[in-house]
Amino acid sequence: MCLKTLVVRMMAVLVLAGVMFGATPSQAAEKKSYTKKELRMMAAIIYCEAGNQSRAGKEAVGIVVMNRKKSGSFPNSIEKVLKQRNQFTPVRTGKWKREMKYYSAGKYESGARAKCLKAAKVALEGETTVTYKGKEINMRKYHFFSQRLSRAKLRISGHDFK
Repeated sequence: MCLKTLVVRMMAVLVLAGVMFGATPSQAAEKKSYTKKELRMMAAIIYCEAGNQSRAGKEAVGIVVMNRKKSGSFPNSIEKVLKQRNQFTPVRTGKWKREMKYYSAGKYESGARAKCLKAAKVALEGETTVTYKGKEINMRKYHFFSQRLSRAKLRISGHDFK
């Protein structure tokens, strides 16, 4: 059997395995439906807002940004959501912009920043649940977070969510 035939057969097996285990080709393509710019913006805002929090706290912040992007009540792009007036303090103060420069300088390869990058990918790939204290929490309905939020329905790490 020639190498080309072997490669074609192996690819067919992998596609079939993906279908058998629930991953269709369109789902695989959907997972990578974000740009490098969006990843950079998301990783930077997660670091600014939740860099010192648990994995669930980091992912929850990213999911809220994505929930806003998908909602008709907020702008329809990550950049516009983040730059919306009076919504994200780090954007207003310049901390977010500095973090994006750190990202571009390669400082998101280790430590807390690398964990924020991972959380950004999770949110951008469409995940809507987080696991916190052993419980699976569906974050689809949450559009706001803050350290102290009136009428909050959920608390993860250092943030209230509603």
